[in-house]
Amino acid sequence: GKLFGTLLPYFITFMLFVGAMSLGVDAIAGEKERGTMASMLLTPLKRRDIVLGKLISLSILSSLSAAVYAVTMIIAMPIMLNGLSGEELGGISLSFSIVQVIELFAIMISLVYLYVAIVSLAAVLAKTAKEASSYVTPIYIIVLAAGMVTMFTGNSEKVLGMYAIPVYGSAISIQSLLVGELTLAQFGLTIAGTVLIAGILTGLITRAFNSEKIMFNA
Repeated sequence: GKLFGTLLPYFITFMLFVGAMSLGVDAIAGEKERGTMASMLLTPLKRRDIVLGKLISLSILSSLSAAVYAVTMIIAMPIMLNGLSGEELGGISLSFSIVQVIELFAIMISLVYLYVAIVSLAAVLAKTAKEASSYVTPIYIIVLAAGMVTMFTGNSEKVLGMYAIPVYGSAISIQSLLVGELTLAQFGLTIAGTVLIAGILTGLITRAFNSEKIMFNA
């Protein structure tokens, strides 16, 4: 757990962001650029319903990649490690309880929704997909940095409040989970912090969708 706890949080956090970024930019900024978004906004649908439909559908698609990473980590790694001889890795083994599996999926799914909300807000404020990508790039760098911190801090003791920090809190929660030290309080703070920020961003996206100037690139 300590061995993979220094690497996997980094890879998981940034790979999930890549999935959300590639989908979100085209689904919103791309549609604005092509004019299909304008046609959708002219329908009797409420703007709030369109926002929720976009975010939920993007989250589901992005969560598929989260599921792949989780299943790979839960099934493949323990089999790989348990199959290696003691001489190669000193008898290292890795296993997860049902509770840890549920916690891992919850952390990853909430993180995916946060990423989708971040990318969607950048995309809705942009006039073109290219412009949206330029907005998302600095955020991508921040996500990389937040994930990389876990590689250098190792399994050192962390203040409880750190688990409420978006992205970074998810990374250190995954790290703590891998070493079997994730407490209920840490898990709760991680989910609460992530969902809170995602909810705020969802509200901002809804307000942007209600602005004719923003949505019709006026």
